[in-house]
Amino acid sequence: MQRPRISPLPLRRGAPAFLRGTRGWIVGLSAIAVILAGLIARETVFAAPSRTVAARLATVTRGTVTSTVTGTGSLVAGSQVNVGFRVTGQLQEIDVKVGDKVKTGQVLARIDPSVQQAALSQAQAQLSSAQANLQAAQSPLTAAQVAQLQHALSNAQQSYNDTVAQVNAQNQADAATVASDRARLTADGCTAGSNTAPCPQDQSTLSSDQSRQHLDQINGQGRINSASAQVQSARDSYTVQTQAKPNAIASAQAGVVSAQAQVQAAQLALNETTLTAPSSGVIVSLNGEVGEQALQGGGATGQAPGATAPQVTTSSSSSAASSAFAVISDTSQYYAVVPFAEADAAGLQPNQNASLTFDAIPGLTISGHLLVVAPNSTVTSNVINYYATFVLNRLDPRLRAGMTVNSGVTTASAENVLFVPNAAVRSSNGTTTVAVMDHGQQLSTEVVLGLQGDTLTEVKAGLNEGQQVVLPTIRAATGTSGSGRGLLGGGGFGGGTVRGGGG
Repeated sequence: MQRPRISPLPLRRGAPAFLRGTRGWIVGLSAIAVILAGLIARETVFAAPSRTVAARLATVTRGTVTSTVTGTGSLVAGSQVNVGFRVTGQLQEIDVKVGDKVKTGQVLARIDPSVQQAALSQAQAQLSSAQANLQAAQSPLTAAQVAQLQHALSNAQQSYNDTVAQVNAQNQADAATVASDRARLTADGCTAGSNTAPCPQDQSTLSSDQSRQHLDQINGQGRINSASAQVQSARDSYTVQTQAKPNAIASAQAGVVSAQAQVQAAQLALNETTLTAPSSGVIVSLNGEVGEQALQGGGATGQAPGATAPQVTTSSSSSAASSAFAVISDTSQYYAVVPFAEADAAGLQPNQNASLTFDAIPGLTISGHLLVVAPNSTVTSNVINYYATFVLNRLDPRLRAGMTVNSGVTTASAENVLFVPNAAVRSSNGTTTVAVMDHGQQLSTEVVLGLQGDTLTEVKAGLNEGQQVVLPTIRAATGTSGSGRGLLGGGGFGGGTVRGGGG
């Protein structure tokens, strides 16, 4: 393998001989190295020493100190309702589309009502029958009906009398026969145990006639009892039919109530074939086409954010939304649902004021207040957060559900107090101090602090209003290039007084 050949530097005619060829390259590179070394030495070894910026001061001021926590979450609609049919059927019409604004009671869709209409007609017919029965129970009898009942009672009474007479006649005949048998025994001179003729025959005849007499008495009494029962039945029927019938009326009334309930249920099922909006809002999804079988979604289900602790979306809630015919989002109110770290969430309380900004709408700031903090934590990537729900105090037409929202919550506030910048406070061995500038001298002064805000700290004792305290000094190195710029890219920080007006 051949090595690349280095061509000598082109030299002007008349150049010295020692600069010709490869030697010229070596001399050129050496010169460049010397120049670079000089520049580095100028910026390091020979650089001007750093200068100390004059002390920065802040004045002890009276005002308000606040502490805030921040978080980033999402904007959600006031409520989201999953709407579905309570009955099944074929979709007959769909009256809305995704993105439409609907009002409460507005028709969304209808299914074929044939089955429900037939059920209603049948229930109405049963109600008519029950009402007719009630009317019959409550209506008085006609004269012909009363006469018929009276005739039946008379017939029963006559049948009873005839039966009694017949039984009595039979009993009298049987008694006469038995008496005749006893007289014959006496006439034949028969005594107890006599076996001479005709005594055994006479005794047998007497026994047979006595048995028939006893049997006729039993049968006769049974006939009398039956005839008496028929009389009582005819009398009861006459009494019930010609007087008020509470039991019959009550039974008929119960039948009417039951039939009315069936009609109401059938009417409700028929009404459910028309799906209406349970609340105002925007249609965000539809599930179905005309001619398809409508899914039975169980009516309207949903919950407004903040009614309970805010929760992240779960598979079950997604499933409920997918099975609904329509999903309506209420855009008349928005909520901000924001996760906070556990340390920040500890200071959150309902009704705390919040400042809300939106990444999608620069310059828009809306005030709000904290509605509720979730009682249970949500762990994401081993980070414990608590979701908080904020109510927006006003609306903006540019707001949309799902937008990123940044919230700053005032968790504590101290008004009309003395304060200093947080940077002025120093702590060592359990003692808190600030450096007070007094006639050009820095005096370490012990202080008692109150609320520590985001940038300011309340001072309860140790300082007076108007005193000046020293802030940490920032040092910067000054370059010597003549441009006036140091290593920080500017002239550093000069002295002066820092005044705070809020927390």
